[in-house]
Order: sequence, then structure tokens, then C-alpha cells
Amino acid sequence: MGFESLTNALSTISSILSGAKGLGTAFVLAGLVIVLVIFAGIGIWFLVNLIKHLPKMTPTEFLKFVLIFAATLIVVGIILP
Repeated sequence: MGFESLTNALSTISSILSGAKGLGTAFVLAGLVIVLVIFAGIGIWFLVNLIKHLPKMTPTEFLKFVLIFAATLIVVGIILP
């Protein structure tokens, strides 16, 4: 199901971009790619810091982390299908 969703999203994006022409469109796409790369970098930085901090957590902090992680997974599971 996930692969079909990815294929559908990519075909939708390609159909939208097939009619786009000009320098303005190239600038918009370049800007979107730059923003996406920045957000991916921030996400990776956050995950690395979290992994470094994990062994230093108190039991209470670890329990809060696990509860927030579980809630995040539930929300993502509701949104994705």
C-alpha cells in the first residue's frame, strides 16, 4: 500500500510539472528542494542529539520520551492510511 501511494504521489507531481515551463518554475522548484534539504538536515540533527541524550536520561525522562514517541506513532498511523 505504501509503494502504491508513493507511485500515485510521484505521478501526480510529474503530471503537474509536465505543463510547467520557464525560469520562474525552475526557481520555485530549486527553492522547494533547498527547503526540503534544510528540514531533512534539521531532522537528522535532532535524531542524532536524541540518540546521544538517550543514555543520560532519568527514568522519568525516558518514560516521557517513550509516551511521546508512542503518541507520535499513533498520529502518523492515523494520518498515513
